[in-house]
Amino acid sequence: MRVPFSIGISKRTLDLLGDATGAVIENPIDRVLYWLIAPGAAAEWDMSLLPSVQVWGATAYVEVPPVGFETGPGVRWRVPLRYDRYLTDPAALLAALETATREALGPREGAPR
Repeated sequence: MRVPFSIGISKRTLDLLGDATGAVIENPIDRVLYWLIAPGAAAEWDMSLLPSVQVWGATAYVEVPPVGFETGPGVRWRVPLRYDRYLTDPAALLAALETATREALGPREGAPR
């Protein structure tokens, strides 16, 4: 899941998820955060309600930093990868993304209020 910094959705989503988030990759050059979810977990999501958010599939290329690389220039772990925390629960991520989007942009047409 690729979420840009541009409208504040990525940071707010991270805040909303709190300890429920899985590992998160930060690319400060492209100004995005990447959440890792199980393949196909977002297949039924209505992405029209989440502008700027992109679901990347199995053929996408995401630069993955070395384990433990959390500071410095370039791609790094915003939330470190751990053996017990790597994927984010897709339902929790969707709820956080919807809330962050609604807060940043107002209600989206077709979205529950």
